[in-house]
Amino acid sequence: MAFSTFSGPLRSGTVKDGTVAAGRNTGLTVLTQSYDTGVVTAAVGNVDAQVGNLPAGTQIVDITVDQVVVPGGTSTSTISVGNASGGSQLMAAVATTAGGRFRGTATATTQLAWQTSTAADTPLWVRYAVGTAAGVGRAIVTVSYVQRLSDGSQNPAAA
Repeated sequence: MAFSTFSGPLRSGTVKDGTVAAGRNTGLTVLTQSYDTGVVTAAVGNVDAQVGNLPAGTQIVDITVDQVVVPGGTSTSTISVGNASGGSQLMAAVATTAGGRFRGTATATTQLAWQTSTAADTPLWVRYAVGTAAGVGRAIVTVSYVQRLSDGSQNPAAA
């Protein structure tokens, strides 16, 4: 399998120019960056990791957490996503004790932060915290986003 790197937004569709009424049907491609915490034990406590950077002007469209190893005993895991170590600017902490797929509660503040900086790339940080009870946990955090121009606009602009 090969990888490609694009320096700008990736559009898909067969008719890129003209008005919507004339049949323009292009859209921006949704991209993802994922982070696997690996197995985290209660003895470790909080794990803060910078997992990537989003290009300037990016718009986040979703953040999902897949708790693939459930903490044992009475242990509780919480996961948050921010733009700084220990932060929760992009997704407030969500308890993932039962396993499965989770999303943080959307607030006006987190949704506004999903319109990332147009001045610089946005660092992605994940905090995975396992409670003090004996147990382990593991999660995969996926940030889905649309790359736009660095000023936040689409390219080409809609007609």
